[in-house]
Amino acid sequence: MEIKQLKYFVVAADVGSFSEAAKVLYTTQSSVSKVISALEKELGYNLFQRESKGIALTYEGVKFHNKASVLVSDFEALETTSVENNNIVKISINHSSWLANCFSDFYELNKDDDICYSIHTDTTHNIINRMRIMEDEVGFVYVFPDTRLQFEYEIKKYQLKFERLKSVDGMIYFQPDDVQQNRDYSSKIIHDLKYIQSEQDDYIRQESFQTEDGEPVNIKNDIAVITNSDYVMHALLKNNSLANLSADSFNSYDLGIRPGIRLKNTRGSIDFGILTNENGRQSKQARAFVDYIKKQLL
Repeated sequence: MEIKQLKYFVVAADVGSFSEAAKVLYTTQSSVSKVISALEKELGYNLFQRESKGIALTYEGVKFHNKASVLVSDFEALETTSVENNNIVKISINHSSWLANCFSDFYELNKDDDICYSIHTDTTHNIINRMRIMEDEVGFVYVFPDTRLQFEYEIKKYQLKFERLKSVDGMIYFQPDDVQQNRDYSSKIIHDLKYIQSEQDDYIRQESFQTEDGEPVNIKNDIAVITNSDYVMHALLKNNSLANLSADSFNSYDLGIRPGIRLKNTRGSIDFGILTNENGRQSKQARAFVDYIKKQLL
C-alpha cells in the first residue's frame, strides 16, 4: 500500500467524484480510477459504490476513510517539515499583546540574523499538545489555579518542563495593553460591560475573580464577541465599547494610567512561565528570546 493510493482515495471520497479528484490531483480520471481499483483489490473489498450520479463510500469505505485521511494529513505535515527552512525558530504563545510587543522588540534587535521565526498563538491546552509532539521549541503559557493540577499531570505525562517566571492576578481591559490613556477606571462600571474574548478562552470559565473591593466578576452572560484573531481583539478594544478579561499586565504604568480594572483570584494567582520538552531541542535564537522575556520581567 502506497501513500499515493491513500491520497487518491481520500481526495475522491472528499469530492465525491473521480473526475473532480483528477482535477485536484492534476492527473486524469482514468489514472484515479486505476489507482483506487488497485487499492480495493489489495484490501479485498470495495471502497466505493459506483453510481450513475457519481460515487459513494461503502460502509467499509467510510471506516477506511476515517483512518486514511489521518494518515494522509500526517504525511503531508511530514512533507512540509522536510522542506522547512533549517533556520526556522518555532515558538508558541498564549494570546497576549505584551508577548507580541516583546517579540516585536526582540526581532528588531536581531533583524540582521538569517532566521525565520514561526510564532503560533494558541490556548495553554493546545500549546501543551504542540510541545508534546515537539512542534515548537518553547511555549509561553498562563496556568490557572483551577486547572493547575491537570496542567501538572499533563506536563509530567508528556515529559515537559514548566519554569514559572511570574504570578499575576486578572484584569478587565477597556483598551489594548499597548494603548495608554490618562484614565483610572472605577469598578462600579463592571455591571454594564460587554466583552470580547478569545476562542476556547480559559478566562471565560473562571468564576473566582473579584474586584479589589470584593465585587464578584462573572462574564459568561456578557460576552458579545468571540474571536481567534488578535487583530480583531485589538481593533474592538481600541475602537468599540467592549472589555476583555485577561491576566494582569506586566507593563508598568504611571499613577492614574492603566488599561482597566485589576482583579483578584480567590483561588490563587495565575502563573506565567516557559514550557519546554525535555526530549526536544532549543536553538540559540529560542534561548535568546527566553532570556529576553526574563529580562523584561525583572
